[in-house]
Amino acid sequence: MTHKLDDFIQYALDAQPISGTSLIISLYGDALSHRGGEIWLGSLSLLLEPMGFSDRFVRTSVFRLQKEGWLEVEKIGRRSYYRITERGMNQFRHAESKIYLSEQPAWDGKWDLLLLEESNKEERSRLKKELSWLGFGQLNGTLMAAPSSSQSDIPALLGELNASDSVIYFRADYPYPRSEQSLKERVSASWSLDQVAQHYHEFIISFRPLMKLLQDCNTDELTPERCFQLRLLLIHFYRRVVLRDPLLPNVLLPAQWEGQIARHLCINIYQRIGPAATRYISEQCETTIGKLPQPAAAYYRRFGGLRSGT
Repeated sequence: MTHKLDDFIQYALDAQPISGTSLIISLYGDALSHRGGEIWLGSLSLLLEPMGFSDRFVRTSVFRLQKEGWLEVEKIGRRSYYRITERGMNQFRHAESKIYLSEQPAWDGKWDLLLLEESNKEERSRLKKELSWLGFGQLNGTLMAAPSSSQSDIPALLGELNASDSVIYFRADYPYPRSEQSLKERVSASWSLDQVAQHYHEFIISFRPLMKLLQDCNTDELTPERCFQLRLLLIHFYRRVVLRDPLLPNVLLPAQWEGQIARHLCINIYQRIGPAATRYISEQCETTIGKLPQPAAAYYRRFGGLRSGT
């Protein structure tokens, strides 16, 4: 007889198609990026095969990620070990800064404005796409904006996007509170907040039942394997939503913002199943030097602070 947690895992797996490359990126980002970023291909299959993903599925996915520059391979005898590339690690660090936040970012009321008029049409289209993933909204055809953040180095960002010479960067104040409602309406439209809220709502509907199941479970029912599978699915689906979120300050968001509800739900589940999931990964994974290293200190700063046993 299957357990209710196993039924939930199967429900989550069946809810929508899962890309192999995307799932393995979720696994590397959540479980391996702070533990050396390397794993034997056989260990990867051992983790994913019980969830219904074949060895061929895993091999095809890591091969694609290698071709795309996310992973690099080292062969020792007949074994292949896949580790995160430097480019991939930079991407993981940027994603982690959004995924594992404990609250909306603080804001001093200033804005970063990027004028794209000097870019040609093709370049402008590329920059709009790249900047939207980094939290910028489109105020008009050539003007992108984002609430200023102390963590954002805009000149460095423009350098990474090869846009230092074609984009004009301004920093602006917002000194007129009388237009607050108009600003909120503009923000909602420019950042497509209704769509983001809908994605969060779907995540909440999907994972809220898991919180109740976990509350009703005995400790011995939370096996390390189940906890690993649940945590991987939790972060995989949460990551797909939160990376679309511009993470605007609270003052710019609608009341009862779905993103805050989803984040608290994710944190509560993650804290409950995290220690056992981490033990399972330690038991199952091999690297070129043997066992996985213990998680680095930065791992324990996720979501405002994890228990040291996680």
